[in-house]
Amino acid sequence: MQSEKKPHDKILLESAEEKAGEADRKKIERAKAKDASILALLADLRLGIGWSSDIVLARYFSVPRQRIWVWSKEGKLPAPYKVGVATTRWKNEEVLKAEVNNFLGGL
Repeated sequence: MQSEKKPHDKILLESAEEKAGEADRKKIERAKAKDASILALLADLRLGIGWSSDIVLARYFSVPRQRIWVWSKEGKLPAPYKVGVATTRWKNEEVLKAEVNNFLGGL
């Protein structure tokens, strides 16, 4: 014996689907905003202005974040600066100099 959905159940189901759709839209919007922010930080890096996190440097060099830390320990990238309890940044001017000297053959 199959039970038919009551109109009330149908309304609840539609409401749940709308909420799920709204949550997905919000996730997409947040991802787009984060991507736009990283693109702005990459522009600053290319100009040698300001500071960058390991996330931005990893995107710039197209490598995993761990590689940035390895390169820093190996001396291929400059040592990062501790700017807070849990915040470390690299000076963009120093990163560009290191890129030229260590990755582009000192052009």
